[in-house]
Amino acid sequence: LLAAAGAAREAEPSSFLKDHFVVAWYGNPRSTRMGILGVKTGADRADGLRKQAAGYATLTSKQIVMAYHLIVTIAQPLPGKSGDYRRRETPDTIQAMLDEARANGFRLILDVQAGGSTVAEEVQVLEPFLSQPDVDLALDPEFTMPDGVVPGKRIGTMRAAEVNGALDFLERTIRAHKLPPKMLIVHQFTENMLPDKGNIRKSSIVDLVLDMDGFGDQPLKRSTWRFAMKQPLAFAAIKLFYQEDTNVMTPAQVMALTPPVSVVIYQ
Repeated sequence: LLAAAGAAREAEPSSFLKDHFVVAWYGNPRSTRMGILGVKTGADRADGLRKQAAGYATLTSKQIVMAYHLIVTIAQPLPGKSGDYRRRETPDTIQAMLDEARANGFRLILDVQAGGSTVAEEVQVLEPFLSQPDVDLALDPEFTMPDGVVPGKRIGTMRAAEVNGALDFLERTIRAHKLPPKMLIVHQFTENMLPDKGNIRKSSIVDLVLDMDGFGDQPLKRSTWRFAMKQPLAFAAIKLFYQEDTNVMTPAQVMALTPPVSVVIYQ
């Protein structure tokens, strides 16, 4: 039995990002303020992402994969009916974005801004989508707040235990449904967002990605990158802002960063 279990574990696919490079567009279709996903619609959205991704075609030997990075738990300035300072996107909207992504050969990344809720609670709600092979998860500590603190009033904090809990959930889901590897993206631009980052565990079937998502001019972004990547996770990502960044980094500049970038997210 032990030998059989060992053989089964050895047969598990180990990484998606080992052979793939992801270019994603971030936001929510209900808002033009939250990112590019809400600025463009339909064919323009898919075509625009393809054009953006094409800039990396000659810069990597990996297969380029595009993704919609959809905010599905949205931190709010008011407590709402739940009292948790968050709004959950409707299943119909998530499914519509998944359908659009699939029609174009893209992946879907579900982004959680927990507000006053918990990562565990919000991830559990997403199980019907995360149990599908082309859907990944992202966590945003900036909007994970202690009880009673309004999102946006200060930068939030996420403990390693919360990240590990999401990792546990994804691993169970992958094994239960015999899925290929998934990505778990964690955003950071200040130390307090991930105060015990070193306690985030490793995974053999989930690609842990640290995304540096601070905005500003290039010197500031490079400085924040160096700070965040002093304690990296298995894979590195960077978020670029079409509006807030000054002199948006080019694909060539992105690919020159160390550690090497595996995911680039445009907001």
